[in-house]
Amino acid sequence: MFDAACKLKRSEAAKELFGREFVQHYAATREWEEREFRKHVTDWELARYFEII
Repeated sequence: MFDAACKLKRSEAAKELFGREFVQHYAATREWEEREFRKHVTDWELARYFEII
């Protein structure tokens, strides 16, 4: 998702279609969501790595 947000920010077509401000804002919300997601431990990680502890 983070890579897609970065590509969106650089897309001149998206800026022309949706407007520069919207593209910047929307991409920023996706980057924020990715950062928030990475702060949490998933169920898969717990199951996979708990046995190592």
